[in-house]
Amino acid sequence: MVKVNFIRDTEVLSVDMPVGRTIMEAAKELDLPEIPADCGGCQACGTCHIYLDGVWCDKLKIEQNSLEQDLLEYEKDYIEGKSRLACQIQLDDNLNNVTVKLRKHELL
Repeated sequence: MVKVNFIRDTEVLSVDMPVGRTIMEAAKELDLPEIPADCGGCQACGTCHIYLDGVWCDKLKIEQNSLEQDLLEYEKDYIEGKSRLACQIQLDDNLNNVTVKLRKHELL
């Protein structure tokens, strides 16, 4: 199991997930309204946009010139080096205790 931590303001929400799942699936397990994941993880909508925290920025860099990067660059809250789509981060043992920040979403 891989522990995934989500930061919402000062609150930390955590869930243990099996290896092979995604951070988006972890968010859905916690029923987080900040991550509606409208496309179900198909990298088509950007509604699972999260921010990497601390050391995870270097460990989970976005692939340059990727579909993910193209989609995120159109998001108004895009932060280069920190923004990722949660559906594109597959969990493995090296990501145990990964921490991501939830963004404030204008639709909430």
